[in-house]
Amino acid sequence: MLSDAIRHVERYTGGETLQNVQGNGDYGPSIQFDTKGVEFGPWVRRFLTQLKRNWLPLIPNAAMSLRGHTSISFNVHRDGTITEITVVAPSDVDGFNNAAFNALAATSPTLPLPEEYPSEKAFITVTFFYNETPPTYNGQ
Repeated sequence: MLSDAIRHVERYTGGETLQNVQGNGDYGPSIQFDTKGVEFGPWVRRFLTQLKRNWLPLIPNAAMSLRGHTSISFNVHRDGTITEITVVAPSDVDGFNNAAFNALAATSPTLPLPEEYPSEKAFITVTFFYNETPPTYNGQ
């Protein structure tokens, strides 16, 4: 089942919607942040690719039979350094929380923020889904 989870990782990670017409940073149920009007689509796609690459090997065996999700908040600094990683909505399964936390820690540094981003850091929340279908997203 774990190999099935890996093959179908998009189902567990929310199938991110990368439309950002309003610039509000609502990229679907998996990642939320304030883009401050800056186009983040390419940055988000590369970041999520890097994060998934770090997360997949950490998915615990519990993912074969248990369900859950965990949300983690963190700051990405202008140079791509990730700090202040905090589990803000933990799963009842510690392994899910640990896998998500460690995947984010391993993703630092990530890509530098877009040059036109007006702040020195971006506060981001990512939700990791395990054997759950993320809520329906109707973003434009």
